[in-house]
Amino acid sequence: MEQRQSDNVNDTRPEPSDSEPVVNQPVSEGPVSSGKAAPEQRNNPQHRRDRDNRENRNNGTNRSNGGQPREDRPNDRRGEPKNGDESRRPSREDRPNRDERENRQRDDDGSPRGSNRSEAPSQENTGREDRLVIGISLGDYNGIGPEVILKALQYNRLQKICTPVIYGSMRILNRYRNLLEMKDWNLNGAQTIGQISHKLTNVITCFPDQNQDIQPGQVTPEAGQAALACLQRAVDDLKDNKLDALVTAPINKYNIQSDEFKFPGHTEFLAEQFGVQDNLMFMVSERLRVGVVTGHIPLGRVRQNVTRERISQKLTLMIRSLKQDFGIDKPKIAVLGLNPHAGEEGLLGNEENDVIKPLLAEWRNKGHLVFGPYPADGFFGTRSYAKFDAVLAMYHDQGLIPFKAIAFEEGVNFTGGMSIIRTSPDHGTAYDIAGKNLADETSMLQAIYTAIDIARKRKEFLETEANALK
Repeated sequence: MEQRQSDNVNDTRPEPSDSEPVVNQPVSEGPVSSGKAAPEQRNNPQHRRDRDNRENRNNGTNRSNGGQPREDRPNDRRGEPKNGDESRRPSREDRPNRDERENRQRDDDGSPRGSNRSEAPSQENTGREDRLVIGISLGDYNGIGPEVILKALQYNRLQKICTPVIYGSMRILNRYRNLLEMKDWNLNGAQTIGQISHKLTNVITCFPDQNQDIQPGQVTPEAGQAALACLQRAVDDLKDNKLDALVTAPINKYNIQSDEFKFPGHTEFLAEQFGVQDNLMFMVSERLRVGVVTGHIPLGRVRQNVTRERISQKLTLMIRSLKQDFGIDKPKIAVLGLNPHAGEEGLLGNEENDVIKPLLAEWRNKGHLVFGPYPADGFFGTRSYAKFDAVLAMYHDQGLIPFKAIAFEEGVNFTGGMSIIRTSPDHGTAYDIAGKNLADETSMLQAIYTAIDIARKRKEFLETEANALK
């Protein structure tokens, strides 16, 4: 593999230690040498594929597996289910097209799955077995939330490992079923969590919906009020330990505002509801995990919030989450710098030298595998993230822009540091495609699977931890 030159000619950082991954720096600007492709050729997708194939053949590694030799990479390195695990996430080939969805809308005996009914199901249908109960809040019903929820719940494999409970409206969901041509697939209505069926997809209507109708793509106060009602009802059941996890569909942060909801988003609302002083916005996918030191705050306030104390808090939450929620015993974390080129040794800012570097040295002296600070552009541009279990970014866009560029469809927003489990797709309401049967359900599906995975791993971790204390 060709060696990359550093774009930092004054780089005086020490060579990486034995335990620190070697992070490539971006190629310096200047004339193109004869051994490299011209800029227009380097940007050609076919050239990139050919280059990656050559590199893979030369070193026996695969970009998608973190750069490790295939035979040396553990099967469950990133929490992936082992062969034969029924909770395996579906690949793109598993995703049904419209015709396949019609077939999946029926049970094995060919009869329509479920029925629109509000009475309690018979006793023979209520056996929970080992299924986790996963609550799904509707979000803004004029966005793509209802569509991606319904599409995601078409997967038979998902129904075998969890009991989905949609906190929303039977009327609203039926309107979307008609739009999506899911007329043969019915839902089980329940007035309370105690009336759900563990063999069907359940809907708890959370607001008076007789006079409400969908207006896809429109921002309405009614949709905001309904989104809050659904979220609050799900949170109440979560507090009563009637749900194993909560998956939240996208809300509109403007029309949901009220006397009961004065928060920038789901994360802050849930933190207040469960009395959590600090939490971690943690974007996760099979290829990449990114947490942020500062979340939903204006860019002008980022610098004053990048402190030793705050970085330490987020590292603590990230390490704890990687251990208990993702099953990684000794997580390796990359920390990004705040300034361009990680401060260029003080030329572009002093936060790296004054705050971040000394702090990371202290953490390494305590035995933690935390490295950096790395320049964000070169770090993601050279795919160095594949050498780490997670990345800690200093602010929202520094972490979320590359994350969504790399893993938008399968990305999941997980709130770390809470006693409860909450995930959500990594997209918003997408009003521009709402009601047009164009929304991709992959991120919602992955959010449900991630919630299931985390619930299982956290239970195992806490049981192991409790046994160790006996």
